[in-house]
Amino acid sequence: MFVNPPVPPDALPRAEQLDWQALHPRFVRRLQLGTLIRFSVFAGIGGGVHYALATGGLAALFRAAPWLPVIAWSVFAVLSFWALAWPAIAVPRHGYAVRDRDILYRSGVLWRSVRAIPFNRVQHTKTDSTPLDRRFGLANLSVFPAGGGGHKIRGLGRETAERLRAYVSARIEAESDVGTDPDFGEPA
Repeated sequence: MFVNPPVPPDALPRAEQLDWQALHPRFVRRLQLGTLIRFSVFAGIGGGVHYALATGGLAALFRAAPWLPVIAWSVFAVLSFWALAWPAIAVPRHGYAVRDRDILYRSGVLWRSVRAIPFNRVQHTKTDSTPLDRRFGLANLSVFPAGGGGHKIRGLGRETAERLRAYVSARIEAESDVGTDPDFGEPA
């Protein structure tokens, strides 16, 4: 028989009581280097366009409005600075916690969220890394629950990501070996 008694709000676990694990400290530098590479490419393209316009058919516009390139490059500089500073603000506010039955991932600076991924709903996991991630010794863990898109925890140390993947995979295997959902006593 299915029983679902109410739980008083005071008995619920508090998120502050969780042992949140921070992402790897090198993740900030990895994101900043990726941003620096992207913005260097954008600056090169922008410089080429600027040169082509200044020496080509729109040279008269540049002479009539000499402030236009100054404003464009100033906006680019502000956006570049913000994009380089953002990882140092955002990464410390991300984290994960592994509990007995699920893994939690918190993210967000202005709009914060916590996602819970129950192990009994996970179908498979994988770790991946880009060349830049590997340069910094980082990897990402992707967890794919049934009936939904995957969840990715970026910025883990390579060893941590592999240990988490092995742990979640072992939990998936243990859940499927049991064959019943322990919360409901019914076939899973």
